Amino acid sequence: MVATDFLHEIVTLLQKGLGAGETFEAVFHLVEKSVPFESATLFLYNHEEDRLDIMHQEGDDVVDLIREIPFTRGMGLASWVSQQEKPIILESLSKSRPGKERRFTSFVSLPLRAADKLIGVLNLGHSTANMYLKTDMDAFSVMAEELSIIVETFILRAQLEEKNAMLTKTLDELNDTQGLLVEKERLAAMGELVVTVNHEINNPLTSIIGLVEILELSAATLSPQKVQDALKAILKEANRIQDITRRLSQLSNSEAKDYVGDTRMTKLPE
Repeated sequence: MVATDFLHEIVTLLQKGLGAGETFEAVFHLVEKSVPFESATLFLYNHEEDRLDIMHQEGDDVVDLIREIPFTRGMGLASWVSQQEKPIILESLSKSRPGKERRFTSFVSLPLRAADKLIGVLNLGHSTANMYLKTDMDAFSVMAEELSIIVETFILRAQLEEKNAMLTKTLDELNDTQGLLVEKERLAAMGELVVTVNHEINNPLTSIIGLVEILELSAATLSPQKVQDALKAILKEANRIQDITRRLSQLSNSEAKDYVGDTRMTKLPE
């Protein structure tokens, strides 16, 4: 196996902002230039649930061994490798385990670590015996280090995108809430204004209506002075209403004051 430094090419791929499937297909294509494989499986380590999950797969079958045997982090040898954090190279499986797993006879399992933290496990399989040799362990270790950086970068980018999406959603919800609050405040201000108009205008209007009814019913029997006094009172209340409408027209804010109980009314300027 000839090890090549493909880190720069991978960084270029990551900068393109491809999705997970496209990114890892491109990554595996570059890996294949250095290490031939017929099947490959990338497992990511879920730290919260302490288990391995399949992140990407090349080929029809999951590349792993003894998947019928449970380990702490799941079924199969990849789980064991993730716990031991040591690579495994099996040069030939034809003599030891022919059965169902003869679909590949050379097998590699590489733990991926970054900053002393387990990232995942990469398994490669090939049907040709001795395709992977233990003498290539150093080259595999270098490749595993480079892949660890790549996978961690992708994970961090995915987490950042997720957080940005959550932030965008939160901002949208805040904007919607702000809009509702503004509308609620507007309706509340309208309600306070209605209470104000009702309170300020109803009192003089009631007086005017009462005086007019008296004049209508008793005009023939009232002395001229009484009629004049009534007309003056009507004029006074009408002027009062005119003053109220003037003050309403001068409103520049919705400052309120207590009215009755929990009801509030707009405070009119003097």
